[in-house]
Amino acid sequence: MLYRLIPFLLIITLLSFVLFNFQSIRRELAYKLGISGDTTTSCCSVDQALKQNGQFDENANMAIFNSQVIDYPKTSLAYSYAQSMAQGTANQAVLGTTNDAGEEKWIEVSLDEQKLRAWEGNKLIMEFSISSGLWAPTPKGTFNIWYKTRSQSMVGGSQALGTYYNLPNVPHNMFFYQGYAIHGAYWHNNFGHPMSHGCVNSPLASAAQIFDWAGPVVPQGQGTVRATPENPGTRVLVR
Repeated sequence: MLYRLIPFLLIITLLSFVLFNFQSIRRELAYKLGISGDTTTSCCSVDQALKQNGQFDENANMAIFNSQVIDYPKTSLAYSYAQSMAQGTANQAVLGTTNDAGEEKWIEVSLDEQKLRAWEGNKLIMEFSISSGLWAPTPKGTFNIWYKTRSQSMVGGSQALGTYYNLPNVPHNMFFYQGYAIHGAYWHNNFGHPMSHGCVNSPLASAAQIFDWAGPVVPQGQGTVRATPENPGTRVLVR
C-alpha cells in the first residue's frame, strides 16, 4: 500500500520546494523573460552619491538583501573602515593615475569574464572576480572615477519581486559613471556571476586594495573625495 503513496509524497515534496524557493524562482524567471519590473539601476543617483559623507554609520545593525535579513559583519566593516581612514597621507605618494615610473594606472572590467584587472601600463597589478549587473546592465565604455566614498548606505530593488536591499556601510565605493560604482560587497559570495543592479560588486579585501591604489586620493581623515584636475580619477574600461 505504501508504494501507492509515493507519487503523492513526490508531489508534496515538489510543491514544498517550489513554495520555499518561490521568490528565487520568480526572480530568475522574471530576469530571463525581461519582465522583472525592478527599475533600480545602479546603487544611487549622482545627487544621492554626493550627499553621502563617507562616514561609518555606527547606528546600523541590520542588512537586507533580496528582501531577506542577512548576516551583517558590522565589526569587520568598522575595522576595515578605521584602517582606510588612517591610510590617506601615508599612501598619497603612490596613489593617483600614474605609478612611480610614470606609467598609467587603469582598471579593466570584463563583463564576459566577470573579472576586474588593475594595470600599471602593461603590467598586471591585481586581478579578481566580480559580480556585475543582473537586474540592470553595467554600462560599457571608457570612464574615469569621479567620486569616492569610504562607506555609505545603498537602498533599492523591489519588495514585490523580492529584490529589495537595504545595505548599510557598503565599503570602498569608486563611482566611475553617474551612480555606478566599483565597491565591496559583504552580502553575497557569488563573485564570478552577475548579482547587482549595475554596479561592480567586489570581494571586500580586493575592493579595499584597489580603493587605496586608484585615484582620486581620499585625504586622511576624510570620507569622500571628488576628482579634480589636480587629483584626477583612474581610468576605467568596461567591456
